[in-house]
Amino acid sequence: MVISPTLRAGLLLLCSAIAFAQEEPFVFRVDTRLQSIAVQLTDRDGNYVQGLSASDFTLLENGRPQRIAFFGAEHQPVSLAVLIDSSFSMNASGKLDQARRFLAPLIRGHHPDDEIFLLPFDDEVGKFETLTPEQRLRPPVIRAGSLGRGGTALYDALATVLCRIGGAKNIQQAIVVITDGADQHSRLNLEEAIALARSSNAQVFTVGFYSQAEHEIFRRRDEPAILANGREIDNPIVVFERLAAESGAESFFPSSEEDFQKALDRISAFMKAQYTLAYYPGGAAGLRKIEVKVNRRGTKVSARRRVGSETPGEAVRLTAGCEVSAEEHPYPWESRMSLSSSNAKSYHEDFSNPQSGWPNRRSRERRPTEPSGGGRFLQAATGGTSTSSRYVTGGYEISRSYESQTARNEGSDVVIAAYGPVWSNFRASVLMESDWGRSARDASFSDSVGVVFGVSAEGHYAFLLGVGKEFVQDPNAVAASAGRPMIAYALVKRRWNGPAAAIIPWTVIPADGPAGRSLLPTAKTHKLSVESNRGQITLLVDGFQVERVQDSTFEDGYVGVGLFGKGRALVQDLLVEELP
Repeated sequence: MVISPTLRAGLLLLCSAIAFAQEEPFVFRVDTRLQSIAVQLTDRDGNYVQGLSASDFTLLENGRPQRIAFFGAEHQPVSLAVLIDSSFSMNASGKLDQARRFLAPLIRGHHPDDEIFLLPFDDEVGKFETLTPEQRLRPPVIRAGSLGRGGTALYDALATVLCRIGGAKNIQQAIVVITDGADQHSRLNLEEAIALARSSNAQVFTVGFYSQAEHEIFRRRDEPAILANGREIDNPIVVFERLAAESGAESFFPSSEEDFQKALDRISAFMKAQYTLAYYPGGAAGLRKIEVKVNRRGTKVSARRRVGSETPGEAVRLTAGCEVSAEEHPYPWESRMSLSSSNAKSYHEDFSNPQSGWPNRRSRERRPTEPSGGGRFLQAATGGTSTSSRYVTGGYEISRSYESQTARNEGSDVVIAAYGPVWSNFRASVLMESDWGRSARDASFSDSVGVVFGVSAEGHYAFLLGVGKEFVQDPNAVAASAGRPMIAYALVKRRWNGPAAAIIPWTVIPADGPAGRSLLPTAKTHKLSVESNRGQITLLVDGFQVERVQDSTFEDGYVGVGLFGKGRALVQDLLVEELP
């Protein structure tokens, strides 16, 4: 392939635009003069159409014909970046091993001038690596959990790859994303990621590994996915299809090893049989419509339909290392973080700002018939259960009600709202107002509220408070109450795919504490505090220590509030402090 001096100058401009050395965040705008479009042609039978020349194509931008400055036929060299999810869920399900095995032919490449890059990610973005010829024959092992805590920061990882691959040597560029998650940890949002993909020359192929139960959740395309901690996130099927469509690629959702192999074979064949058209835009800014025509009857043309950004004034800011700038794109909870004189972190949320990132929704829902992905997602549907996790005047409210006993039997038994940073060793307190589940009656922990912690993809702890005598098993305590309501607490742990298990069963708090202190069982507001330090859990109610136990089932996770069964709780204050 001969590269003209004009094209070579354009490529040098492209590379120099990305080769920056300053430390401060820079604005990521793919604003090179040379714009390339990958084009796939198929006949009526779905066969690839090959052997055409530049004169067979017409390229239009906003309806105006463009001069084709570069034309590449099939079997061109490609700069390919593989973006692979290295989270624990990929490893536990065996998907990471499948990816390593089936990716080998794709990583080896099909042209001597291919460039292959690799970037692992979970809730953090790993190291962008250019594979040597030896590594392409024997790809480096990607270890699960070697980066962060195992979540998914797809949009941030994609931004890093798009930034890096912009300086690649080949005109044909592609990214293959392999994940079993849905973005929940990125600093960027979906529209920012879409804008970056649209402004880049790279095609974004996506491969999503999801269980049958997860597909059932995601097939409702007009609804967001709901995490087990109550947060709404973008539906990953919609995300993948949009990324692929906006970049002129395809998305795949394999349900077996055979399907996964077929998806990667399809991606490889797709890239081999493509044409590449490149042109110099006439200086038009903003979002531009692209149309590719070919003078062959019965030929289907597949290519990206738009380039540029709809909002050019709003740009993604990256560091010199192509990472998303934390200062320019903060998480909502970061504004509520502070450091003590000993550099211990603390997080204080008073719920006065509805934009502070907590789940903010009302819905009618029911639980799926089987757990999905270890319980990472909940299913929203029409049912007889109404739930709420939202900001209200005076604080933050979680609530649930059932329209009938049948709805109660079929509905989910827990509502959780948890957000902020992930904590390992901490002290947390929350001020909660509730009726404390006056109908609570047995060890199923129904109709009670409290603080949840260690909330992760595996499960959570819940420190619950309740009022009522029926659920207390101690006859002496019932007799001592003289018919008055009693306040009691329980500590439970729960894996998402199983029932709650008692660490501390319902236990009555004495009406008269030590040193004349009194806990009023009829009070609507109580302060619940939890200290979790290397497996030792200490529980307090209104500053009175009620118990200390040892349990290390969930080593870290989010802190929040939860409701078992039906009821309502108003949260007025949450403070979490890091322990040394």
